[in-house]
Amino acid sequence: MRTTPLFLAVVLALAGCAEAPAQGCRVGFDIGSSGIRVGATSGDVHGRVSVDYLSDVWADNVIDDTVDATATALRELAPRRDCTALAGGYSAWRLAAEKGGPDKVADTLGELHRRTGAYVFVIPQGVEGSYGYLAAKQQLGDRLTTPFILDVGGGSLQLASAQTGWGTALGQKAWRKLFCAQIKASGNPSCTTNPVGARAVEQSAQILSGEMSAAKAALGTGFAVTAISTPVVHGVHPILASLSQRHAIAGQVDSAGFDRAALDSAIALLADKDDAAILRQLDGCRHGTCTERFAATFVTDMLLVRSFMAGLEVTRMDVAEADVTNVPGILADQRALAWTKAYPCYLVRLRAQGVEAYTSDPRTCN
Repeated sequence: MRTTPLFLAVVLALAGCAEAPAQGCRVGFDIGSSGIRVGATSGDVHGRVSVDYLSDVWADNVIDDTVDATATALRELAPRRDCTALAGGYSAWRLAAEKGGPDKVADTLGELHRRTGAYVFVIPQGVEGSYGYLAAKQQLGDRLTTPFILDVGGGSLQLASAQTGWGTALGQKAWRKLFCAQIKASGNPSCTTNPVGARAVEQSAQILSGEMSAAKAALGTGFAVTAISTPVVHGVHPILASLSQRHAIAGQVDSAGFDRAALDSAIALLADKDDAAILRQLDGCRHGTCTERFAATFVTDMLLVRSFMAGLEVTRMDVAEADVTNVPGILADQRALAWTKAYPCYLVRLRAQGVEAYTSDPRTCN
């Protein structure tokens, strides 16, 4: 896996260390909300395994039922034992630390280390955001023309630049779960969301007001941003393009993105329609995820993106597909390497400090 000088310099700055990367083989695992990806500094290790961590956490606030699957994946995705294995746990793991407590997460990480030899860390939201931006820059190069990216995953949402990152535990699946609970009064995280109702924009903005305030304080307002992930690139954008081509909505939509007025117009058009009616309205849209399988989240995805655009005074969203993984970030992050020399201390700090233990200084361990 090739690492650009810019990518490496920023990650080293992020880690707070000035030394060059350690020599030797390193394998990196991205343990997201829906599975595990792997890569290596040698570039000859690739693969992914699906594991539903969000459902595991939602069941009892603890990551427990997926431990065997995780251990198996960590061993089988990178069978070489002469490499240092660095693994980052992200949105589902942060949620487990918040809901079930960091003690139980630390127990799980200790068990995984004993069974696999991998050093697994719970990565804070801001660090993940920086990993995501750097991975997008590495993939897109000059095609990334905005200072910020938007990455909507299953369990979390990241807004990040090379210098700063902010995120929330409200990705596509998590937002749908919250929408079901708050607006549809349903305890089913996969409830029927459509029709979302005439007040959906107002209700969504109210539910997300706290997130908007936090994002605004961290990032400011009015910046340019590129959406890089599937829910927007292969969902919201092609839907808006299809509706715009048939003059069903107002606003501006082109091959490179869309404006907030187009989102507002599309939501108003679809707000009173059930799944079947939405699919009829989108007849002819066969790009990306414009299919029956994803109909339930078409409008809720729009509401999530629209709320953040409005709250942060973003008038236009560019789109550029990037298969973002956090593997390059953790492979280049010197803090992760430093923690491998003091892993018991990391687990102790995780119990005491929670997720932010990762950003503490491993050199201060006894």
